[in-house]
Parts: sequence; C-alpha cells; structure tokens
Amino acid sequence: MGKLPTQQQEVALLAANLQASEERLQLAVDAGGLGVWQVDLESGLHTWWPGMERLHGLPAGSQPLHGEAYFEAIDARDRDRVRAAIREAIVRTGWSRVEYRVRWPDGRVRWIEARGRVRRGDNGRALSMSGVCVDITRRKHVEHDLKFLAEASAELAGVNDYAATLDRIARLAVPRFADWCAVDMLQPDGSLRRVATAHLDPARERVLHEMHEHHPPDPQVRVGTWHVLRTGRGDLVPEISEEMLEAGAGDDQLREMLRQLGMRSYIGAPLNTRGRTLGVLTFVTTRSGRRYGPEDLALAEDLARRAAVAIDNAQLLAAMRESDRAKDVFLATLAHELRNPLAPIWNGLSLIKRARGDPHRIEHVGGIIERQVGQLSRLVDDLLDVSRISAGKIELKKETTNLVHVINAAVEVSRPHIEAAHHQLSIAFPNAPTDLQADPARLTQVFSNLLNNAAKYTRRGGRIDVTVEALPEQLVVRVRDSGIGIASEMLDKVFGLFTQAGHPTERHQGGLGIGLSLVEGLVRLHGGQVEAHSGGLGKGSEFVVVLPRHGREPAPADPAGGAADAPVAAQPVARRMLVVDDNEDAASTVAELLRMSGSEVAVAHDGLSAVDRTAEFRPDVVLLDIGLPDISGYEVARRIRKLEGVRQPMLIALTGWGQQQDKEAAAQAGFDQHWTKPVDPLRLQELSGR
Repeated sequence: MGKLPTQQQEVALLAANLQASEERLQLAVDAGGLGVWQVDLESGLHTWWPGMERLHGLPAGSQPLHGEAYFEAIDARDRDRVRAAIREAIVRTGWSRVEYRVRWPDGRVRWIEARGRVRRGDNGRALSMSGVCVDITRRKHVEHDLKFLAEASAELAGVNDYAATLDRIARLAVPRFADWCAVDMLQPDGSLRRVATAHLDPARERVLHEMHEHHPPDPQVRVGTWHVLRTGRGDLVPEISEEMLEAGAGDDQLREMLRQLGMRSYIGAPLNTRGRTLGVLTFVTTRSGRRYGPEDLALAEDLARRAAVAIDNAQLLAAMRESDRAKDVFLATLAHELRNPLAPIWNGLSLIKRARGDPHRIEHVGGIIERQVGQLSRLVDDLLDVSRISAGKIELKKETTNLVHVINAAVEVSRPHIEAAHHQLSIAFPNAPTDLQADPARLTQVFSNLLNNAAKYTRRGGRIDVTVEALPEQLVVRVRDSGIGIASEMLDKVFGLFTQAGHPTERHQGGLGIGLSLVEGLVRLHGGQVEAHSGGLGKGSEFVVVLPRHGREPAPADPAGGAADAPVAAQPVARRMLVVDDNEDAASTVAELLRMSGSEVAVAHDGLSAVDRTAEFRPDVVLLDIGLPDISGYEVARRIRKLEGVRQPMLIALTGWGQQQDKEAAAQAGFDQHWTKPVDPLRLQELSGR
C-alpha cells in the first residue's frame, strides 16, 4: 500500500487547488470583462478584486473607492437611482441589478451594470453585499444609437423644410450619438453652407459658428468635410491625436479653438443620393470620451443616406410645387394675352359690319385686325420655338453675318415699343469688325426680345443703352435699362420657362415669361451664354450676351423641312381648289380669299367627303386640315394618292400643328407642303397665281 499523505501535504495540496481555482475564476472574470466586489455594510469599506480598477479607469492595484467616494465617481444623473437600488436590496429584496454611468479620472464616461446580493446575519440584519460589475458601454451606445436612428428617420419621413429637419437631427444626435454635430451643404456655386449645429453645451455652439465662419474647412486637408465631399465616402478617426490637430489646422488660433473643444473622436458621413454628394454630416465626441468604431461609421452613413434621400425628395417636391405655381401663372397669363388681341379683333369686325359705306374706316379697322393677328401669330411662334429648343429640334441656319446689322434689325423690330413708351435709346458699336458665324434671324429675335423686355419693364421716359464690345474670340452685347430691376432671389431664375416675379394681375405689363427663356435657348444654341444683373428692385437691369466669333458650320438643311417651307411662286397657276376643314368659318374664309383671287373653289368638312370630292372635282390643289371628325388628314392624303384615273393634285397640309415631327408625318403621308395656321393671305394669293 502506498504511503498516506501527511496533514501538511494535504494542506499544501488544498492550497494549490484553491490557488488554481482562484486563477481560473480570475481568468473567467477577466475574459468576461467583469469586476468582483464586496461592501461591508456596517463599516462602508469596499473590497475589490482585480478588474474593478479597470472598470473605473484606475491603474491596477489602486485602492478601492469607499463610501461616498464611490458615489462621487458615479455620474450625478445616476447617483440617486443607485442609492435607491441599494436601499431596496437591503431593506426588502435582498438583491439588486442597476445600470449607471461612471466618470473616469480622465473625464471619459462609461456605463456599468452592477449585480449584487445581500448577506444577512442570524437575526436578519444585513451584514454585507457582494456581486459583480460589467462594462455595458457598447451595449448602451447601440441602444441609444438605434433609438436615435429611429427618431431621426421619423423626422425625415415627412420632411418639407430640409434645413429645419437637419437642425432637428443635429439636436437629436446630441447627446445620443455625439457631443457635437454639424451639417454642411454644398451650394450650387461650389461653396459650403453650414445649415445646422448642435453641442452638449449651448454656449459652445457660438464657438463652433465663429470657428466655421473665420476658419472654414480647408479643401486641401486629406481628412474632414472636403475630403468626404470629394470622395463621397465616410471618414472615421477613432482617436484624434495632437499630431492630427497640428497637421489639420495650419492656423494657431484654429488649433487652440480645437483644443478647447476637446475633440476626441470624429465621423464624417456623406449625404449621398442618385450619384451626388449633397453635403456632410459631422459627428464629434468630446467630454463623453466615446471612441467611434466601424459600427458607428456604418450607422452614421446609414443615417446620412436616409437624410440625403429625404433632402432630395424635399427639393423635388419644392420644384414640383414651383412648377405647378408657374403653370397656373402661365395659364392665367396665356388667357390674358390671348384676350388682349381678340378683343380688338372682335370689336373691329363689329365696326366693319356697321361701316360698310365707309372704306376709310374699314381700312383703318383692317389694319388693327392685321396687327392683332400678327401679335397672336408671334405669341404662338414663340411658344413653338421654346418647345423646339426644349426638345432639341430647332435648327440654326448659320452664315457669315455682322452683329451691327443684327442689332440694327432688332432695334427696328422693337422701335414701336420703345417709342410708344418715350424711352431714350443709345447704341454704341465698336470701331472693330463684328463678323461672326450665326443665324441672323434668330439673333435678331434674341436682341429684339431683350429690347422689348427692357421697354416693357422700364417706366415711361426711361433709358435703354446697348453696347457692343469686340474681343478677339468673342462679341459681348450689353442691354442695360433704367427700369424696375430684378430682385436678387430672382436673378438665377429669370431664364426659366414661364418664370415671373409674381402673378400677372400684380404686374402693370403683361407677358408669358417665355421671352428670356427663348433668349437663353437661342444664345446657347449659338455656343454663347447670357447673364442677368441687377442692383435690386428699382435699380434697373442689365443683360449680357456673349457670342463666339467662330461657330460650327451650319448643318445641311433638312429635306423634309425644306420641302415643307419651300416657296410656291414657281408652282403652275392653280385654278381649281379644294378646301377641307371641319371648322366651317375657317373653311369659308380661306375659300372666299381664293375665289377673290380668281380660283374655282370647292369645300368639304370631313375626310371621306374630301376623298369623294377630289375624285369628282379633280382640283389642282387640296388645302387639307389634319384634325378631321372621321378620318385624319394623313389618311385622306394617303387615300387621295391611291385614286386611279385622277391627276394627282398638290396636297397642302393646313394645320395648327407645326413642329418638325408634324412636318415629317405630313411628308410621309404624301403631302407636298405643310402650312401652319393662320396662313398669310398673300400666300393664298400666290397659290392662285395672282
């Protein structure tokens, strides 16, 4: 038999096993980030096992914090709650579980969960309390972050005013996610505008504003707002070191301000949507001591994406509302502009009926009607031109021309408006050539629009100055007036389609708001640019047109368009005419004009009748409306072209649809010509050979 161990050996073995158990327990405590503690409730003395010092930011081997000293380490916001939990355990439950914040000696704040049980004597008296502590800072951050993300997302769900919403989000972020937060938005001119700032200490917000105003972010720094904007990716700086401050702040004053703010950790999250970066959300921690990690960056980027989508939606909604407002103003103005010439036309026709024996009065009234019809035609032409420019279907007929001649032609077009308002007009041309490659008719349209605009919005007896400057590669034209001026917020909008400063009833002068849009489109097609300048309301306006001297060679004329607009003087004399239009007044007036020119004319008011009448009447020319009640004018043309035993007439589409695709459709259906209503009576006379 083996020798039995002595009592001394048993004690040594027991001690070794106990030490091994303690080491295993300490290993488990360390692995779990735990701290073990005990409090003598009678003396108030604490006993800490290794791990508790680390949880409270103290060096290993530090003396425990006893009694009130421990409560001083607890964040003031949580002290009463911890006292109440301990008192409840001692008096009633015998156990406690409480979460609270502790402030480390370096100022950082950490969350701790403490669990403990009370040991009582035979008489039930509470003798001591022991338990464990664990650091739950990460878990609390996640809880707060998710709550912050949910609240911020709720704010973004119904965003209308994105600036106010971003300010609200910045204030939600503090203190849930950051100690201070800033939002910077990229402006159309490439600058940054700070739209929101929030700080734990409201007094520090003023410091942040001053710092941004006097020391805006440096575009050259490889970290921070501009870096996020350039790359469209988030920035994470877990620990901001003194070396980073030295490298990122070249100014001593800025460096000192950053030190005073006590920056510890940083995240910059881009506001990305639809391939664009709208701005940057900046989050910084200071006295909380929070150290951002990859999970925090992911959350910040998620929030920034949601915010960017909300901002983009808000901007689109605002644009839609503005578009609706502009549409309403346009429709109201269109009705006004149409009624203006219609009134004298109607009145003039009434006068003609009553003045049949007064040729002088009839001639006078006829001139009025002719001018008003011309005004209506110009209105429609401007609308069509704007539509063609928007669709990219307008074609310039470029040639070598002289800008002086163009300006003079524009002045002649606008002279009646200028003289009617008794404006003083001055024109200054350079002592240098002003030749350029351009469409002279379209440039005349540009400058007559600018002159008409100046005459319209300048009070009676005002001044209009036109100056032309010849540069080596460019020609610059300035049209300046002493008129009502343009408000600063409208300067970048005046070239928008249907843009008006207010409702038409609020203006003394009418207008559809398409003139400047047409100017901008035509100048752009010439490779130039136009700008508007004004000192404000009542201080006049200046429009500057810059045109390149050397443009591209004009594209060859479109065969379909050329055929549609070709002159008809070379056509053989036409004596038999068929007019087809479902509008009886339109058909009868055209037919009467043709008869007065010596032609034999028949009339039809629907498509099927037009085909039959062509076969019977055998006209030389058919003036055919496109919109008919039974079959379209295109179908009528196709059927006429298939008639057998009939000499094919010239087919002319007579319609209110005048865009290029309409001309092409007419050519494909078999039409020889495409005329847009209303047709100049002289053109009808030429058609009849008179």
